[in-house]
Amino acid sequence: MRLLSLIIFASWFLALIRTIVNLALIPRLRADGKTLREPLVSVIIPARDEARIIERTVRAFLAQSYPNLEIIVVNDRSVDGTGEILRAINDTIGAERVRVIDGAEPPEGWLGKPWALHQGSRLARGELLLFVDADVVYAPEAVRAAVAFLEPRRPSLLSLLPYFEMRGFGENAAMPMLAMFCFTFMPTWISNRTRVAALAIGGGTGNLIVRERYEAIGGHEALKGSVVDDVALARLVRRSGGATETVRADDLVSLRMYHGLAEVVEGFTKNAFAVFGRNYVVGILITAGSVVFHILPYGLALAGDRISMATVIVICVTRLILFRSLRYRLDNALLLHPVMVGIWTWIFVRSLWITGILGKLLWRGRTYDARQTRFGAERR
Repeated sequence: MRLLSLIIFASWFLALIRTIVNLALIPRLRADGKTLREPLVSVIIPARDEARIIERTVRAFLAQSYPNLEIIVVNDRSVDGTGEILRAINDTIGAERVRVIDGAEPPEGWLGKPWALHQGSRLARGELLLFVDADVVYAPEAVRAAVAFLEPRRPSLLSLLPYFEMRGFGENAAMPMLAMFCFTFMPTWISNRTRVAALAIGGGTGNLIVRERYEAIGGHEALKGSVVDDVALARLVRRSGGATETVRADDLVSLRMYHGLAEVVEGFTKNAFAVFGRNYVVGILITAGSVVFHILPYGLALAGDRISMATVIVICVTRLILFRSLRYRLDNALLLHPVMVGIWTWIFVRSLWITGILGKLLWRGRTYDARQTRFGAERR
């Protein structure tokens, strides 16, 4: 047990160092970024049952300081009033500024979101395409800052890391896992300096891609069965020889991804097993490893194991540094790590059962055969 405690401590000490390095080396978008030229940017937003946020999202894009912008919203068969809200905006603002598409049902073999993005991309005229989810809010300087960052560096795809709005116990406990994955568990600073496809990062908070590259890789038609289409798009770019880069945009881009713990669990259940490559052995090993490396040290520390006590201190310091940088609640940094991992362990187990054993993928009111889906951008 002592050897295991030492291995866990060493792993967390390296995670602490990795967090510090990532925070120091992942670049930030600058609100005062200047563009050498202003290519047309097509913002493409898929919206299915987004009535509670879609107006705020669209009006934030209408308020952008970047002048050469077109906004395309694909109303993906919404039943909650999303379409009415979009039509009201369209009537007020004019179709020349906001183009609203009433999407068709996905054809055989397509998932709903990739199909909606594909429909939007076919009408887009921009040299640059910005794929962004319907619940993401951009500050007025955000698009200009992204274009200014892209121009001199010329990656094929730029992914924007946002600020996550979290309310209530469940969201504050569960959602920091996304930030910890990116800054603590993954060497993102190395990812920005390589073209290894497995290290590519993409996100629904903003994938800004050069249209020429997007067309060359086959667009979203190449990802029609992809459950995690945003990350898959970045991986596909790298597989085609293009460069991708991840940038911190938490001062300019924000979202509240889910409202309450139940939505968090439901939302990520569809993704987790796909992230494991739909491999039961990998899924079980990662789930068991999460318990060993994240929860066991707390139990051993309570039992008086000094190495585990030191591990818990390192975990808390890691979270404090990360949470302070990202403006998350610091009391949650100290208290909620075992709770966070417990929630995500349940998500992994639930995903393995529902999408793996039962073969069902539930996404925005639609049910798919999970066996016909994939993470996306895998080699075939």
